[in-house]
Amino acid sequence: MSDFNDVTHREIYERLKTVELKVDKIETNTKDMVAAFNAAQGAFAVLEWLAKVAKPLLIVGGFLAAIGAAWTQIKIK
Repeated sequence: MSDFNDVTHREIYERLKTVELKVDKIETNTKDMVAAFNAAQGAFAVLEWLAKVAKPLLIVGGFLAAIGAAWTQIKIK
């Protein structure tokens, strides 16, 4: 490339087009990353909700299993 003062408008235009293409590509990649992050946030929200529901269900299930085991022991004797 020639001296800075000798840069033509055509060269500046070509550089600008190259930079625009790179910026567009970065924008597209960023949109994809943001979409993936939002999807992951939604998945974690669902998992958090399931965890909140599962804990009481496990407690109730354990309690019912204990009652069933005790009942079986009472009936056997």
